[in-house]
Amino acid sequence: MEIKLQEIRQKPLNLFISKTFNYGILLLIIMAITSCGKLKLPQLQKLTPLPKEPSCRIAVLPLNNESSHPLAAKIVYKIFMAELISASKFDVIQEGNILKTYRQLRIFPGKQPNFDQLQILADRLNVQLFVTGTVNEVKENPSSRYTDPSLTLTIQIVDAHSGRTIWTTYHKRTGFHYQKVMHFGIVTSLSGLAKKMSQEIIDLWFREGLEPCIDQ
Repeated sequence: MEIKLQEIRQKPLNLFISKTFNYGILLLIIMAITSCGKLKLPQLQKLTPLPKEPSCRIAVLPLNNESSHPLAAKIVYKIFMAELISASKFDVIQEGNILKTYRQLRIFPGKQPNFDQLQILADRLNVQLFVTGTVNEVKENPSSRYTDPSLTLTIQIVDAHSGRTIWTTYHKRTGFHYQKVMHFGIVTSLSGLAKKMSQEIIDLWFREGLEPCIDQ
Protein backbone atom coordinates (compact mmCIF):
# COMPACT_ATOMS: atom_id res chain seq x y z
CA MET A 1 0.00 0.00 0.00
CA GLU A 2 1.54 3.30 -1.05
CA ILE A 3 0.83 6.34 1.14
CA LYS A 4 1.23 9.61 -0.74
CA LEU A 5 3.21 12.33 1.00
CA GLN A 6 0.52 14.92 0.26
CA GLU A 7 -2.08 12.85 2.06
CA ILE A 8 0.14 12.54 5.13
CA ARG A 9 0.49 16.34 5.26
CA GLN A 10 -3.26 16.76 5.35
CA LYS A 11 -4.10 14.22 8.00
CA PRO A 12 -2.89 13.74 11.58
CA LEU A 13 -0.60 10.83 12.29
CA ASN A 14 -3.22 8.92 14.29
CA LEU A 15 -5.46 8.67 11.19
CA PHE A 16 -2.45 7.57 9.14
CA ILE A 17 -1.70 4.89 11.73
CA SER A 18 -5.35 3.83 11.83
CA LYS A 19 -5.43 3.26 8.05
CA THR A 20 -2.17 1.35 8.17
CA PHE A 21 -3.49 -0.76 11.03
CA ASN A 22 -6.74 -1.57 9.20
CA TYR A 23 -4.80 -2.63 6.12
CA GLY A 24 -2.53 -4.73 8.29
CA ILE A 25 -5.44 -6.45 10.00
CA LEU A 26 -6.95 -7.34 6.62
CA LEU A 27 -3.65 -8.85 5.56
CA LEU A 28 -3.42 -10.80 8.81
CA ILE A 29 -6.90 -12.24 8.34
CA ILE A 30 -6.00 -13.44 4.84
CA MET A 31 -2.78 -14.96 6.13
CA ALA A 32 -4.60 -16.63 9.01
CA ILE A 33 -7.10 -18.23 6.63
CA THR A 34 -4.40 -19.46 4.27
CA SER A 35 -2.40 -20.96 7.15
CA CYS A 36 -5.32 -22.90 8.66
CA GLY A 37 -5.98 -20.18 11.21
CA LYS A 38 -2.59 -20.59 12.89
CA LEU A 39 -1.09 -17.10 13.03
CA LYS A 40 2.44 -16.62 14.29
CA LEU A 41 2.82 -13.54 16.45
CA PRO A 42 4.22 -10.95 16.52
CA GLN A 43 3.33 -10.32 12.86
CA LEU A 44 5.51 -7.93 10.88
CA GLN A 45 4.37 -6.10 7.76
CA LYS A 46 7.07 -4.36 5.70
CA LEU A 47 5.68 -1.36 3.81
CA THR A 48 8.85 0.34 2.58
CA PRO A 49 12.57 -0.53 2.79
CA LEU A 50 14.61 0.41 5.82
CA PRO A 51 17.18 3.22 5.39
CA LYS A 52 20.36 1.97 3.76
CA GLU A 53 22.51 3.33 6.57
CA PRO A 54 22.00 2.19 10.19
CA SER A 55 19.80 4.61 12.13
CA CYS A 56 21.61 5.72 15.28
CA ARG A 57 19.04 7.98 16.96
CA ILE A 58 15.48 6.81 17.57
CA ALA A 59 12.61 8.53 19.37
CA VAL A 60 9.78 6.47 20.85
CA LEU A 61 6.70 8.71 20.70
CA PRO A 62 3.80 8.43 23.20
CA LEU A 63 1.32 5.76 22.12
CA ASN A 64 -2.36 6.06 21.26
CA ASN A 65 -4.77 4.41 23.66
CA GLU A 66 -7.82 2.72 22.13
CA SER A 67 -8.34 0.43 25.11
CA SER A 68 -10.63 0.95 28.09
CA HIS A 69 -7.65 0.96 30.46
CA PRO A 70 -6.90 4.65 31.18
CA LEU A 71 -3.18 4.15 31.86
CA ALA A 72 -2.43 1.41 29.32
CA ALA A 73 -0.69 3.63 26.76
CA LYS A 74 1.56 5.24 29.40
CA ILE A 75 2.50 1.89 30.92
CA VAL A 76 3.30 0.23 27.59
CA TYR A 77 5.11 3.34 26.31
CA LYS A 78 7.51 3.49 29.24
CA ILE A 79 8.16 -0.26 29.15
CA PHE A 80 8.74 -0.40 25.38
CA MET A 81 11.17 2.52 25.58
CA ALA A 82 13.02 0.87 28.48
CA GLU A 83 13.36 -2.39 26.52
CA LEU A 84 14.65 -0.57 23.44
CA ILE A 85 17.21 1.21 25.61
CA SER A 86 18.16 -2.13 27.20
CA ALA A 87 18.92 -3.52 23.75
CA SER A 88 21.91 -1.10 23.78
CA LYS A 89 21.97 -0.88 19.99
CA PHE A 90 20.64 2.65 19.47
CA ASP A 91 20.79 6.13 20.94
CA VAL A 92 17.20 6.29 22.22
CA ILE A 93 15.98 9.81 23.00
CA GLN A 94 15.00 10.27 26.63
CA GLU A 95 11.30 10.61 27.42
CA GLY A 96 11.82 14.01 29.06
CA ASN A 97 13.29 15.50 25.87
CA ILE A 98 10.36 14.19 23.81
CA LEU A 99 7.72 15.52 26.20
CA LYS A 100 9.47 18.89 26.41
CA THR A 101 9.33 19.21 22.62
CA TYR A 102 5.67 18.11 22.69
CA ARG A 103 4.90 20.98 25.08
CA GLN A 104 6.77 23.47 22.91
CA LEU A 105 4.74 22.37 19.87
CA ARG A 106 1.49 22.30 21.91
CA ILE A 107 0.94 18.61 21.23
CA PHE A 108 -1.40 17.73 24.06
CA PRO A 109 -1.56 14.36 25.89
CA GLY A 110 -3.51 11.78 23.91
CA LYS A 111 -2.90 13.58 20.61
CA GLN A 112 -0.54 12.53 17.84
CA PRO A 113 1.68 14.95 15.88
CA ASN A 114 0.73 15.82 12.33
CA PHE A 115 3.22 15.64 9.48
CA ASP A 116 4.61 19.16 9.94
CA GLN A 117 5.06 18.58 13.67
CA LEU A 118 6.83 15.30 12.92
CA GLN A 119 9.35 17.14 10.77
CA ILE A 120 10.00 19.65 13.57
CA LEU A 121 10.38 16.80 16.07
CA ALA A 122 12.83 15.04 13.75
CA ASP A 123 14.90 18.21 13.41
CA ARG A 124 14.93 19.22 17.07
CA LEU A 125 15.59 15.71 18.37
CA ASN A 126 18.00 14.90 15.52
CA VAL A 127 16.51 11.46 14.90
CA GLN A 128 16.28 9.21 11.84
CA LEU A 129 13.43 6.99 13.02
CA PHE A 130 10.32 7.29 15.15
CA VAL A 131 8.66 4.39 16.93
CA THR A 132 4.98 4.96 17.57
CA GLY A 133 1.78 2.99 17.71
CA THR A 134 -1.42 2.07 19.50
CA VAL A 135 -2.56 0.05 22.48
CA ASN A 136 -5.58 -1.52 20.80
CA GLU A 137 -7.04 -3.59 23.61
CA VAL A 138 -6.39 -4.47 27.23
CA LYS A 139 -8.29 -7.00 29.31
CA GLU A 140 -7.65 -8.14 32.85
CA ASN A 141 -9.45 -11.42 33.40
CA PRO A 142 -9.51 -12.46 37.06
CA SER A 143 -9.81 -16.21 37.64
CA SER A 144 -10.07 -18.18 40.84
CA ARG A 145 -6.30 -18.05 41.39
CA TYR A 146 -4.74 -15.64 38.89
CA THR A 147 -5.28 -12.48 36.91
CA ASP A 148 -4.86 -13.32 33.23
CA PRO A 149 -4.18 -10.03 31.42
CA SER A 150 -4.39 -9.74 27.64
CA LEU A 151 -2.81 -7.04 25.50
CA THR A 152 -3.07 -6.14 21.82
CA LEU A 153 -0.55 -3.74 20.27
CA THR A 154 0.28 -2.22 16.92
CA ILE A 155 3.75 -0.67 16.77
CA GLN A 156 5.21 1.22 13.79
CA ILE A 157 8.69 2.25 12.72
CA VAL A 158 8.36 5.57 10.88
CA ASP A 159 10.91 7.44 8.78
CA ALA A 160 11.38 10.65 10.74
CA HIS A 161 11.74 13.01 7.78
CA SER A 162 9.35 11.59 5.20
CA GLY A 163 6.66 10.49 7.65
CA ARG A 164 6.33 7.14 5.89
CA THR A 165 5.62 4.04 7.91
CA ILE A 166 8.45 1.58 7.21
CA TRP A 167 7.29 -1.41 9.27
CA THR A 168 4.15 -2.10 11.26
CA THR A 169 4.03 -4.89 13.85
CA TYR A 170 0.89 -6.46 15.28
CA HIS A 171 1.12 -8.42 18.53
CA LYS A 172 -1.34 -10.02 20.90
CA ARG A 173 -0.75 -12.12 23.99
CA THR A 174 -2.38 -13.25 27.24
CA GLY A 175 -0.62 -13.98 30.49
CA PHE A 176 -1.30 -17.71 30.14
CA HIS A 177 0.58 -17.77 26.82
CA TYR A 178 3.81 -17.96 28.84
CA GLN A 179 2.71 -20.83 31.09
CA LYS A 180 5.33 -23.58 31.27
CA VAL A 181 4.64 -26.20 33.94
CA MET A 182 1.71 -25.97 36.37
CA HIS A 183 1.40 -22.26 37.15
CA PHE A 184 5.05 -21.40 36.47
CA GLY A 185 5.69 -18.74 33.87
CA ILE A 186 2.19 -17.25 33.92
CA VAL A 187 2.27 -13.45 33.61
CA THR A 188 -0.26 -11.90 35.98
CA SER A 189 0.24 -8.16 35.42
CA LEU A 190 -0.14 -5.77 32.50
CA SER A 191 3.37 -4.41 33.02
CA GLY A 192 4.89 -7.91 32.99
CA LEU A 193 2.98 -8.79 29.82
CA ALA A 194 4.01 -5.53 28.13
CA LYS A 195 7.66 -6.24 28.97
CA LYS A 196 7.65 -9.70 27.38
CA MET A 197 5.74 -8.51 24.30
CA SER A 198 8.09 -5.55 23.85
CA GLN A 199 11.08 -7.89 23.94
CA GLU A 200 9.47 -10.15 21.34
CA ILE A 201 8.75 -7.24 18.99
CA ILE A 202 12.27 -5.81 19.30
CA ASP A 203 13.86 -9.24 18.82
CA LEU A 204 11.77 -9.73 15.68
CA TRP A 205 12.92 -6.38 14.29
CA PHE A 206 16.57 -7.35 14.69
CA ARG A 207 16.01 -10.77 13.11
CA GLU A 208 14.28 -9.12 10.15
CA GLY A 209 17.14 -6.75 9.44
CA LEU A 210 16.91 -3.62 11.61
CA GLU A 211 20.57 -2.68 11.74
CA PRO A 212 22.08 -1.70 15.10
CA CYS A 213 24.08 1.49 15.20
CA ILE A 214 26.09 1.02 18.38
CA ASP A 215 28.65 -1.79 18.24
CA GLN A 216 28.33 -4.35 21.03
